[in-house]
Amino acid sequence: MMRRLSTLFVLCALVNLPAHAACPREPQAIDLPAQPLDEALEQLAVQTGCTIEGKRELARLRASSVNGAYRPEEALWALLQGTGWEGYTTDEGLEVSKRQQRWVLKQTADLRARIEQHTALAPDTRRAYLEEIYAVERSAQALAFEQGFISAAEQASYRRSLSAIRDAL
Repeated sequence: MMRRLSTLFVLCALVNLPAHAACPREPQAIDLPAQPLDEALEQLAVQTGCTIEGKRELARLRASSVNGAYRPEEALWALLQGTGWEGYTTDEGLEVSKRQQRWVLKQTADLRARIEQHTALAPDTRRAYLEEIYAVERSAQALAFEQGFISAAEQASYRRSLSAIRDAL
């Protein structure tokens, strides 16, 4: 009888486990040699237990070595530095994308179109708006390249800058 109860308890516990283990957020030992980025991401997934989405197009890029105690997202950012790609945490694990750069480019394209349609805009004002838009685009690309991510504070700064132009139009 006791054996049946313990077997039943184990089975119930297994049924309640999530389909995938959560990606740990605490620092852990990471040891990745310099190698093609797609291979480095595969090894990072194995070493951390985190799923990594969006790594298919990265075979031609090279990752630097990453050795030490890192949270999974910190190791991802270190691997992505110098590539122009962004790394993010998700509910399922980690993601490699250019989502913030794409968001910036969509917003700036929309603003450029609005500026072109705004025929009463003074030439100096038009030029100033276009320079600000270009500066935001350059900044997003540079940060992704240098850091491997675009922080929430930087995203908020871009939103404020672009909203100020949008509101003025």
